[in-house]
Amino acid sequence: MYEPKIIAYLCTWCSYTGADTAGIARLKSPANLRAVRVPCSGRVSPEIIMRTFDQGADGVLVLGCHIGECHYDSGNHRTAKRLPVLKTLMAYAGLEPQRLHLDWVSASEGERFSRIVNEFAESVRLLGPANYPVKSWAVHNVELPWAQSEPLDSLGFDIQSYAMREAAIRDYASQLLSESRVSCVIGYERSPRGRLRPAFIYTPEDASRLVWNPDCTHNLTLYLSEKIRDGGRAPGKKPDQNPASIGIVVKPCDSRAIQVQLAEQQIQREQVHIIGVTCEGIQAELDAYENQPVSGKARLQKRCQVCSERTPVVFDRLVGGTVSPELSGTDSYRAVDAIEALPPAERMEFWLSQFDRCIRCYACRQVCPSCDCPTCLYERDDSLWVGPASGSGGVGLNEARTFHLGRAFHLAGRCIGCDECERVCPMDIPISYLNRRLAQEVRERFGYTAGLAPVPSPIVTVLSREEGL
Repeated sequence: MYEPKIIAYLCTWCSYTGADTAGIARLKSPANLRAVRVPCSGRVSPEIIMRTFDQGADGVLVLGCHIGECHYDSGNHRTAKRLPVLKTLMAYAGLEPQRLHLDWVSASEGERFSRIVNEFAESVRLLGPANYPVKSWAVHNVELPWAQSEPLDSLGFDIQSYAMREAAIRDYASQLLSESRVSCVIGYERSPRGRLRPAFIYTPEDASRLVWNPDCTHNLTLYLSEKIRDGGRAPGKKPDQNPASIGIVVKPCDSRAIQVQLAEQQIQREQVHIIGVTCEGIQAELDAYENQPVSGKARLQKRCQVCSERTPVVFDRLVGGTVSPELSGTDSYRAVDAIEALPPAERMEFWLSQFDRCIRCYACRQVCPSCDCPTCLYERDDSLWVGPASGSGGVGLNEARTFHLGRAFHLAGRCIGCDECERVCPMDIPISYLNRRLAQEVRERFGYTAGLAPVPSPIVTVLSREEGL
């Protein structure tokens, strides 16, 4: 008879003691349950849970103190918020959410502990083995009906309007620098090869290098916190003792990233001078080194086809004036829903086929303005002889899957939908669909959309009365 492998993470203060109480009362518990004692249920991170499944667990049980009885005040609040979102991510990746269960057991509730673990073990037994770790050779691409759909065209780019905004940006940047209101302006310029790239302007004269056109795709907020840390100094210059703020040109989606950075106190509002620019959308990139003028209708990037934002949510100076009606675009969750409509096995096969192509170049992480950890969680324990790139097979499918799902969860309630991660991916992995699914879940569960206001993600706050306290 099949017996599942079940790992139970038990809070040392309540549920672990509740397990002892069940043992003293000689209440039955599954023999195939392995208990892991943790200081608090809040220490059971989603990354640990995903790694547990990767190591062969068929079910994971997390038991903590009852809400309001946590020895660390709000540790179980975070657990209560994070794990339902994690279950959504796991289900979207093809793993049955019933394999992860969260519950509360006090030290005196031995009978409750016995009942919960036995019921969970039986439910996992009925599900059968978790087919999560799949060999890469068994994975094949899954065609989806929306994958062949034709992209939308824009309503047409007004070149004269772009030229007027470009001139306004140059004039205002020059004014800010000449008056020493900012020490640097981060904007866009054209490289010698004709492609658009980030520009760091330190003198009023150099402001003439700034450009604004439908190719301005980079999310410049990626460079903001680092530029603030070095005082906005030019290369080779000593930092000022009292550095001025940093000027930055932002599109509507980029401005939401600033709101997230403010909420997480990565930057302070007085440290940044925001030049907001209205946006009709960014055109899809041309072939490498191709430099052709934009005329008439141009194909929009996928993110812009589903975007309805035309004006930045925060700015000190708005360039663009009156804006035309919002972009209609398509349903931003059409592709997300198409994947979710697949049977779990096909969803898993689809995502594994995508993750199998990952080469762990970390371009998605490097380009994300919200991936700000000094050392990535997935590299902390790596050494020169073990880690994601070890072995004759190179990057393992399990490691690639864990990285992408873990990174998606880290961005839950923080991703602003700029889709830079997907744009720079050399393997064209549709990373944005993971982020959009979690953004959808956070909005439906907590009524929160990242970047609309400088407030922290609800996943890291305590439960409110409306959320079940």
